[in-house]
Amino acid sequence: MKTASSLARAVLWVMAAALPCSGSGSGDLLLRVYGTPDWPPPWQPRTLSYDDGTACWLTWAGVCRGVWFDGTDFEPTSPGIECQNTQYWFYHHESYPWDTASFYGELWNGDWTGPVEQLDQTSKMAMHYMPVYCVYAPSIRPDVDFWVLVNTSMSSGGWPSTLCDDGPNFTGQNHSFFSDDFVIWEPWTSDAAGASPLMALEADSWGGIKGLFRSS
Repeated sequence: MKTASSLARAVLWVMAAALPCSGSGSGDLLLRVYGTPDWPPPWQPRTLSYDDGTACWLTWAGVCRGVWFDGTDFEPTSPGIECQNTQYWFYHHESYPWDTASFYGELWNGDWTGPVEQLDQTSKMAMHYMPVYCVYAPSIRPDVDFWVLVNTSMSSGGWPSTLCDDGPNFTGQNHSFFSDDFVIWEPWTSDAAGASPLMALEADSWGGIKGLFRSS
């Protein structure tokens, strides 16, 4: 069986500058999906995400935080995908210390109302400013609507804290949510309790050390 380390290929890049956080209120968690979509031929693997790739906030809101993926946002006519891995970004800051780095990375079926059918749960250790992967071998084919979740139930306070971007995504809809009871899912915004702007936490380092790992 291939391991995450044998599948990972690091591609590092330097951004000219970190974008300032506008404090617009909306934003998306840096949780992503990598897999082979049903579109277009020759069906090359790609990454699906709603975030814009620029970290502006960290959040520890909710016991669970997640991104709802709607395949029709990426390809209306053939929205399916074979999911090979999911990617999670975290940030540890001394002013907001983690009580644990352990979390569950989870994949669920479910529409905008919330996750309804668990497809996978993997226990992982978060890393500061580095991507963490849940690798699926064999790959998992979720429904057109599915969720990628960070379950922090091993923590007493929502740790480890997740990175978020700033501003609305390309759909104009909320796709990032948090919940304390797995029943009520609130849209994540920078106004949520348990959020802090990254610009105050040395966000300039994001542009210099950010790494994107792609399965090969």
